[in-house]
Parts: sequence; C-alpha cells; structure tokens
Amino acid sequence: MSKHVIIYMPLIGEDHVQWATSDDNGALTTSVREGSLREAAESVDGLRCTLILPADDVLLAQASVPGGSVARAQQAVPYVLEEQVADDIDDLHFALGTKTRDDEYPVVVIGLDVMEQITELCAQAGLRPSEIIPETLALPVLTSATPEMTVWSALLDHGRAVVRSADFTGFATDTEMASMMIEGAMSGNTSEAPVSLVAFSTDATNEFSVPPGMDLEIRQVDHRLALYSSGVASTPRINLMQGEFNIKRNFDNTFKRWRATAILATCVLVLLFASKWTELSTLEKQEEALDLRISEAFKQALPDARMQRPRRQIQSALANIGAVNNDGFTSRLAQIAGSLSTQPQTVLRTIGYRSGRFDLDLNTDDVPTLDALKSELKKRGSLDMSVQSANRENDSVRGRVRIE
Repeated sequence: MSKHVIIYMPLIGEDHVQWATSDDNGALTTSVREGSLREAAESVDGLRCTLILPADDVLLAQASVPGGSVARAQQAVPYVLEEQVADDIDDLHFALGTKTRDDEYPVVVIGLDVMEQITELCAQAGLRPSEIIPETLALPVLTSATPEMTVWSALLDHGRAVVRSADFTGFATDTEMASMMIEGAMSGNTSEAPVSLVAFSTDATNEFSVPPGMDLEIRQVDHRLALYSSGVASTPRINLMQGEFNIKRNFDNTFKRWRATAILATCVLVLLFASKWTELSTLEKQEEALDLRISEAFKQALPDARMQRPRRQIQSALANIGAVNNDGFTSRLAQIAGSLSTQPQTVLRTIGYRSGRFDLDLNTDDVPTLDALKSELKKRGSLDMSVQSANRENDSVRGRVRIE
C-alpha cells in the first residue's frame, strides 16, 4: 500500500506547516507533526505529497465556456470571471477542473503573487508537491442515505469553519458568521432537495449554529489532517499546479527550447565516440602486427624456446652467449672484425650466430685471400675458420665460412 504525505500551511508566507502520512484509504499512519517546510520535505523522502492551503486565500467559482477545447477554456476563463473577482485578472492565477455536461468549468482562483510565494518557499525547502489544493476541496464529499437529501460537510476548528457545499463549491468563515454564510449558499443552490450539514469538530467547545430547518450533525475528529487525508483520498479536487506552475509542462517547454542544442551535442558526442573507436581499432591492429613481428623475431633468435617474457628471455640468451667461453661473444666478434679489416678486398655480406659459431657470407678477390683471413684469425685468438663453400661469380669469389 502506497503512502501519501499531507501537508497543511495555516498561514501563507510563514514557514510553519503541519504534516502527517496517510495510506490509500485516507487513514493517517503517523502522528501529526509541526515544524518548518524543510522538515516536512525531509519527511516526504520521495513519497507522493499534497500541499493544502487555507481557504481564505482562494476563491471557488464556475465559468461557462462552450466548446471542447481546454486550451481555449484556459484563455477564456479569466475574462468570464472578470466581474466576479476584485483584482486585475493579470494578477490572478486560474486553475481549471474537469468540464461538466453543461460546458461549465469549476475554477480555483488565487493571487499570482501568492502562488509564486508558495512555490518559491517549496523550492527553497526542497519540496516538490504533487498537488497544491485549497482546504475547501480537501474536505470529504458526503452522500445521503436518501436521494431526497443533500449533505454538506464542514470543519470546525478553533472558532473557524470551512464548508464544502458540493464537489467544487464552498467557503471559509468564522463560526459566528457561519449560519449567515450557509444561508446565503443555500439560496444559491439550484437543487430543491433539503440540505443537512455534517460538521467535524476538533474541539468539543466549538459553538456552531445553522439556519432554521437545516439538519446538523456534529462529529469529533482528532485533527484537521485526519479529515483532509480522508477527503484527498476519496473526493474530486482541482490542482493549482497548472499553467506556469505545472512542473512537468515547464520541464517539457524547457526541453523543447534546448532540444536542438541537445541533439547537436549528442551528434558531436557520437562523432567523438566514433573517432575514438576508429583510433582504438587502428591501435589494436598495430599492436597485433607488432606482437606478430616480436613473435617472428623471437622464433628466429630462440627457435627452441617458448615465448613467455620475450625481453627477459632475449637478455638472458645474450648473457649466456657472452659466457660460452673465456673470450666472450663481443671479444670474438671483435676478433672477426679486426681480421676482416686486414683484408680490404673482402666484403662481408651477412653474418649469423648460432650455438657458439659464426657463419659469414663473403665476397673476396680470390681463394688465397680466404686462407689469409684464416691465418689472421689464428693470430688474434683461438678462433678457427673453415671454408664451407667458395664459388667464383664474375670477377670475385663468394665464400661461406664458419668461425668457431
């Protein structure tokens, strides 16, 4: 069962409210608390919330607007009610209810500055009410056991009376003036059915009278919020959060103004993402190609080894090469280079190393030069050279020799 927070603001403009939580049936599930609007907002914590305003600050009216267009009715209603309100219509906020079969709209009228003050207080407190309604429309609508009788409801609270005479009509007054106000409301009632009044009183000492001939039943109620929560859960009402105070509509309008910018920003983000994705894809392909080259080079250098950490494996192999004999790899390589330098007519084509031996591919002028190279190596150390092949090519001899 969902919960609903009911908040009552006794005086508009003052940061003091009363609130409680109710269930879907309108029964209070918490005790009534009093405090600031911010404290009430903290109690809401994501729940549905209705803010109830004192009836003295609103006017309930009826406006006849032929036609089925709600937008047209919203524009026409202020002018239809112009003679019924004391203030300039430009200074008032008009909230419409559901149209009746007679093309009449129930209307709640409130000062525009008052509505702005309420919404600003809510915003400062971090409160986002689902509804803002007058307390007149928070009273329950009662039905009679017999169709010949019309039943009105009222709240009596510390010398003040709030009366609901129908779905969308009612008023607030002092209890001393209530009888006269009720009589005036009855004279404007087009129904010929007799009217009875059920008054809910928060204080047994409340004195209350009704016009002669009107049935009166007084029932006790613990707190006005207990009555309001019951009315909000079961009766029709008009939400003042319409027009410029409609949060959803304002959000939609704001989004429409920024929609083109949002679409452009989205396109830019998509292009940036596509560019980065292409760049990443290219880098991944380059990385794969580099890994392949490293693998091929590793196999050539260490054909019998399994590649795991290639850098360390190559470094270890080079260290082992240097430890094959006392001369060391670099020393033997220096001996070969020094011997070749004594034979300027000999050109080194390629050199390879494997298992402690060097294989050289040479171009020289004649076979005796290879013998001279062998003798030079003998002089420089313990290296021995053997000729693997010697073939004459044009004016030179191509020889392959092994040095160990």
